[in-house]
Amino acid sequence: MGTKERLAYIYGLLNDVLPGNVHYALYVTDNAEPPFIVYQELNKNPKFYADDSYLIKQVTIQITLVTKTKDTTIESSLEEVLQNAGIDFRMISEYSLIDTGIYRIYEIKMEEYKNEQ
Repeated sequence: MGTKERLAYIYGLLNDVLPGNVHYALYVTDNAEPPFIVYQELNKNPKFYADDSYLIKQVTIQITLVTKTKDTTIESSLEEVLQNAGIDFRMISEYSLIDTGIYRIYEIKMEEYKNEQ
């Protein structure tokens, strides 16, 4: 799956959790009201090489769920959508900003094969 298709796929999954409240990190507005989800591609690291060229890259995508207060219903829904799609995730951290709300950060890893670009 190429970058465009991968990000569209992730968007579709996240949009099932909070329809209309999912933003790619570069396009989230300062006045977005919680709850909303922000996602972004953090990095692509070559994983396997052959003949001095990569065969597979590991892609890391960060997903941030922002809520006004702790909301285990939305958290569970997000985790369930990822699990049902067969996506292994890690919950990296959760922190609170007094004026904004609760930020819960997830990380998923996917693979990109050289012939998919």
